[in-house]
Amino acid sequence: MIDKRERLMQFVKEYGIVFDRVKLSSNIESDYYYDLKSVAFNPYGIDLLGDLLLEEVAKYNPKSVGGLEMGAIPLATAIAIKSVDRYDDGINPFVIRKNPKLHGLEKKIEGEVKAPVVIVDDVVTSGKSIYDAIKAVIDVTKLSVEGVVCVIDREEEGITNVLKEKHIEYSALFRHSEFKLFIEEKLRKNQQNLKIQPN
Repeated sequence: MIDKRERLMQFVKEYGIVFDRVKLSSNIESDYYYDLKSVAFNPYGIDLLGDLLLEEVAKYNPKSVGGLEMGAIPLATAIAIKSVDRYDDGINPFVIRKNPKLHGLEKKIEGEVKAPVVIVDDVVTSGKSIYDAIKAVIDVTKLSVEGVVCVIDREEEGITNVLKEKHIEYSALFRHSEFKLFIEEKLRKNQQNLKIQPN
């Protein structure tokens, strides 16, 4: 029987990788894009993500998990839902606004943040969004962050990973190297198909 990690990996291959010329948040261009929001906003995809991310964040015994909008929203929510059966009080989800609301309560962070805190995100490229989330938690709540967990580490070469530069450790459910051969084969086939297109 295929385990949940293998099922999620296949799900990402089918629904979570777009083959097109795109600009990443780090301003570099790429011929492929990890579109994990398409996985996270699929009922089967988010079910698998919730299970696997809960196992990973559980290493830190967290009371709350969250991160920067909008990648962290479905992930933190899924973890919180799954946590109810595992922890008496569950795990609180929270989300950090990129820009605080200018009306109402004008909150930077939505949801109750309790220590220990774990930051979650979908894809790490430069690590900037995670670093911004860590700074926001510290600035707003005065709490430290115990762990950082992402779904995929792009292992991008040629750019600065601010997390590594700041010696911030993080774990990932998957690394780009696990998808590398699949992506290269897809790109090769796409290139061949372009060559045989009629004029």
